[in-house]
Amino acid sequence: MKTAALILLVALGGPACASPDGKLDMMGFFTGRTHGDNVIRIAFHHPHKLIVDSIGGRNKEGEFILIDNVEEEGKPATKRTWSMHPVGPDHFSGSLSDASGPVDITVSGDSATIRYVMKDGGLKIEQRLQMQRDGTLANHVVARKFGMKFAQADGTIRKLD
Repeated sequence: MKTAALILLVALGGPACASPDGKLDMMGFFTGRTHGDNVIRIAFHHPHKLIVDSIGGRNKEGEFILIDNVEEEGKPATKRTWSMHPVGPDHFSGSLSDASGPVDITVSGDSATIRYVMKDGGLKIEQRLQMQRDGTLANHVVARKFGMKFAQADGTIRKLD
C-alpha cells in the first residue's frame, strides 16, 4: 500500500465558522483559504508532518468545491478535489478524487464526521472535525482495514480568509 495515499486522510483545513445556534458551518469555514497542520502516524512508521492547504467555494452549478494541496514530509506535494452538496439538514454527500465511492458528511452541533473509502487499498476513513474556542478546528482521522486501525492523523485546521 502506498504511504502517499494515506496522506489523503486529512481533508479539510482557521477561525471556525459557527451559525447563530452554535452549529459548525462547514461551507462557511471552508470558503476561501484554510491551512491544516497535522501529524500522521502509520503502522510501522515514524510519525511525520502532514500539511494541507485548501481553497474552497461554490462552482457555477452550486456545488461546494474544495481543492487541497497535500504535503507529506519527505514526499512531493499532491492535489485532491472534494465536491459536496446538501442532501438534508446537517447532512452532505459528495465525492473526493481519492475515494472509491461517495463521501458522507454529518454535522452535529460544533462537530462534523466525514466517512469514505479510499481508492488505494480500500481503507475506511473516519474524520472528525470539532470547533475549538480559539476558532480553529481540531482534526482527527482514523484509517481502518479489516476493522483494525492502520493509521491516524491529528492536527488543527485554521481559516486564513
